[in-house]
Amino acid sequence: MAALAIAAALGARPGPAHATPVDLPATRATLDLPPTWTPASAGGLVVAFRAPGGLALAITRAQVPNPEAWRRKTRDAYAADIERGVAGSVPGYRRMRRAVREFAGVPALELEARRADGATLVIRILLFRTYALALAIEVPARGDLALARAAAAAFMPGAGPSP
Repeated sequence: MAALAIAAALGARPGPAHATPVDLPATRATLDLPPTWTPASAGGLVVAFRAPGGLALAITRAQVPNPEAWRRKTRDAYAADIERGVAGSVPGYRRMRRAVREFAGVPALELEARRADGATLVIRILLFRTYALALAIEVPARGDLALARAAAAAFMPGAGPSP
């Protein structure tokens, strides 16, 4: 059930050396973006940004427990449940890549998928113990996928206690 809540909350070329940290309130996650990414309206989102070429980045937060993600035995099945939820909300979802990883001890699900309209989605979901943060980047058809991958790679758990 928690996996579906995470999915519902969703709705590499390296960047310049002077990437700027983005404030992500009430979390220990970090995101550094180059100045080519500019803030966008963030109604109901943790943050939102746009980049040249029509790329759109959004981070959402779902207050859900993720114990299955923290157990190696159940992690893959939990990630598959989350992906099913994402796939069900994306018209024409076609997976290009999926990885279940750990960053600083925090489980994460990474997805790349193509939509029916040709746009690509680059997604990284950090599965903290009591909440999940999902970064989703929409890359229009023929958009700069490397720019999106670099931004997703910069979304990481940080130091300190998790709020």
